[in-house]
Amino acid sequence: MYAIVGAGSIGLALGARLARAGQPACFVVRDDAAARAIREQGVEVEDPASGERWRARAEAATAAPASTQVAFLCVREPDTEQASTELARRAPGALVVVVQNGVGGDAQAARHFPRVLGAVIRHPCMRIEPNRVRALGAGRIALGAHPSGGGADVEALAAALRTAEYDVGVSQRIGEDRWLKLCFNLMSTPNALVRPVEHATLAFTGGKVRLLEEARAVLAAAGIAARSCDGRDRSLDAEIAFQRGALERGDAGRVLPLYNSIWVGLSRGAPLEADSHHRAIVELGSRHGIPTPANQRALAGLERAWREGLGPESFSVEELLGR
Repeated sequence: MYAIVGAGSIGLALGARLARAGQPACFVVRDDAAARAIREQGVEVEDPASGERWRARAEAATAAPASTQVAFLCVREPDTEQASTELARRAPGALVVVVQNGVGGDAQAARHFPRVLGAVIRHPCMRIEPNRVRALGAGRIALGAHPSGGGADVEALAAALRTAEYDVGVSQRIGEDRWLKLCFNLMSTPNALVRPVEHATLAFTGGKVRLLEEARAVLAAAGIAARSCDGRDRSLDAEIAFQRGALERGDAGRVLPLYNSIWVGLSRGAPLEADSHHRAIVELGSRHGIPTPANQRALAGLERAWREGLGPESFSVEELLGR
């Protein structure tokens, strides 16, 4: 039995794909009404690019089944400790797969379970309702053991995820994949907070490049590797070049009704986690003498938007990131 702990955007999309592929999946949610909706109606997935809509039937409960063999921990990094503690009471021998952004969740889960895998997922998703998610295509997953290495369980789980149509790469150093994704997630802040009219401007793409360039300099000074497990995800250098070419390609602005977790969180007054990504870069920069003005401003903008209830798309590029 696969338990999907957390039914946010990624959890819904992941569990629905596993269920559609015939894998036994149970969503673990906190709300009885959400569990009932999933049990009775299934999870509806819509792809805004293709127009495809489909529904997958799955179980749902407010606690993990005792029969859980593999648990996908799809919660925000700040919620990892509580979710791991609750899961360990119900299924102490489960293989835990930490599916989240950030770089600290694997180690937190490993304090509660004998075997932990890390999963770095690249899949644009947005939860619309407790049992409805908007997701672009399938997705890309890097999967590896924490803190490093592979194993038969990694290969078996990678095979199961491929039946759900994910493009899976097996990582021997999952921390490197996590740091790379954290750097890319820095761009989510301007994508969510800057007014759309400015997205197709040099100031906007240049601001995102500055965030990445600061992260690259900080990680180099700290001796931290951030790279793809199989070279199939863009490197930091390649992403910087890609963002510089966004205006020429014409894809700097949002073209589909798909919004990131910061946009959704600010719209609904829900907790954020992106502040921790900028904070990681700012703190490392301070420790190693590397200036990080763009990330400092992005962090301050996020904190202000949350504190004052400003909502998404409430800043100009200059207000958020400076010149």
